Amino acid sequence: MNLPALPATADYNLLPPGIHDSSLEGVEERFSAFQVSDRRCHLFAKLKEYVEEIRKAGWEATLIVDGSFVMAGIDEPDDIDLILVMPEGWDITADLRPFEYNLVSKKMVKRRYGFDLREVRANSPEMHEWLEFFSKVNVKWCGPLGIPAGTEKGLVRIYCHERRAEGN
Repeated sequence: MNLPALPATADYNLLPPGIHDSSLEGVEERFSAFQVSDRRCHLFAKLKEYVEEIRKAGWEATLIVDGSFVMAGIDEPDDIDLILVMPEGWDITADLRPFEYNLVSKKMVKRRYGFDLREVRANSPEMHEWLEFFSKVNVKWCGPLGIPAGTEKGLVRIYCHERRAEGN
């Protein structure tokens, strides 16, 4: 799947507002470089492992990647915030195999990968609420980086499955 490169950063070294599609390799190229420590490299390795596990599950899922990890001006991000977007008809009450449960459980994802996870169905009110919430710079970064409160930033979408051509 050929995806365009992520856009150049805009004001305050942030991605422009909106959701920007990227491959895992594009995320690696843009956000996993060694800065003051190997923190970004380590976080990306965990993200890659998580995406591979989702792919093994065979789900038609996408990940919205957020947090200080996608803020280029932050040398040592705390973690990665993720929204796991499942298909519209996804039954969140269905029984899952243990390895699948470990991919959607906030507690297990935090323990195994160190990520903050929100699981939502595509086009649900919860999805739109989390997208709106994560589209704003976290206030804890506003002061240190001189970013006005309420500033919008871009998010990155990774497809964890093969996208079908339009109309298929």
